[in-house]
Amino acid sequence: MPNVTLRQTQTTRQTQVEQPPPCNECGEKKDIFHEQLGVCEECYDDNYMSCNACSCPTHIDEWYRGADDEVYCYNCYYEYFSSCDSCGESVDNDYIHYRNDAYYCDSCLPDDVEEMTDRLHSRNIPSNSRESETFTYPVRRLVGIEVECFVENESHGTFSTPEHWTNVSDGSISPPEGYYGVEMVSSPANGDLLTDNIHKLMKWKRSILRTGSIDVNRSCGLHIHFNSLDMSAREVAYVGVVYSQFQNTLKSMMPKSRQGSNWCRDFEVPINALRNITSEEELIEIYYGHMGECPSTDKYNDARYSGLNMHSRYYHGSLEFRLHSGTLNSRKILNWISILNVIIIKGIQLSKDSKEKVDKWLAMPIEDRLDMFGYYLLEYMHERATKFKEEE
Repeated sequence: MPNVTLRQTQTTRQTQVEQPPPCNECGEKKDIFHEQLGVCEECYDDNYMSCNACSCPTHIDEWYRGADDEVYCYNCYYEYFSSCDSCGESVDNDYIHYRNDAYYCDSCLPDDVEEMTDRLHSRNIPSNSRESETFTYPVRRLVGIEVECFVENESHGTFSTPEHWTNVSDGSISPPEGYYGVEMVSSPANGDLLTDNIHKLMKWKRSILRTGSIDVNRSCGLHIHFNSLDMSAREVAYVGVVYSQFQNTLKSMMPKSRQGSNWCRDFEVPINALRNITSEEELIEIYYGHMGECPSTDKYNDARYSGLNMHSRYYHGSLEFRLHSGTLNSRKILNWISILNVIIIKGIQLSKDSKEKVDKWLAMPIEDRLDMFGYYLLEYMHERATKFKEEE
């Protein structure tokens, strides 16, 4: 009797082992076709296809149909394709367009130039601007200042920001160990309120130095923004004409590291192209074309990395000058703004002059044209150029 019981138990165990496990899709006990997925052949055929790129089996709920109408898994799809944010169609990554933080196919690509001009014409000066009634410092155009520097980590989040300034962390700065990069950004101001902004920054610097350390290095820059909302495309173009005439002189005032920096490349738009600009559309086409970039209002469009940054006109409404090396010295900041202000005034004047007058000015020796900066600024420009020439 015990032997019969033993044989029955062995038979039962053998039967249990031989029964197939349930399919992970249909739940029925069938022969498993794909061991890793645990599915029967019928369910595999109904619910899976191989990714066209990596050949991995991909479930129907996770299929991505590429622009070539083939099936892809998630990872492979986004390696080769993107979806148009307007129509949802799949587009090969070689042909997708990225504009204003969105992806577009050829059919849905917006008219960037029209959008840029519309945005420019609808802008107003920033609400935090400070318009002065006194002009001991004779800069009448609103100016915004961006000062890149670094402070000790111990000061992070604890120092007070000077009045009419804000600060943001800046990952483009390479500070020494124990420091972090910060960009100080002023409210736009003109005249004596502009100098007041700078004095407040200097007072803030001194307060930091009493308890810690603040400094600049070769990775830092000084960026100056001049309001351009009241300027025509022709006036902006002629600012480019004047800037290009003095570009080498201005570069000679900067350390070698700044002269060859990718963050403030040479402004290389040809003078003849600038002189023939009569519309905003022409200015956009010529500037972005010579910068090798597509027109857009994206903040980080690479067209911004020029000593004279005209992309800023379509993002901020300003002309940005990026050539100057980082500094926390008020004399350097004030003199640099004064030099740029002279260039802007001269550009606007030339834009209204006859072709003959412009030709005559361009034909003058550079020494004669430099006279427009006046004695004090010329002395300062010479001082700076001599300093860096001697360092070579």
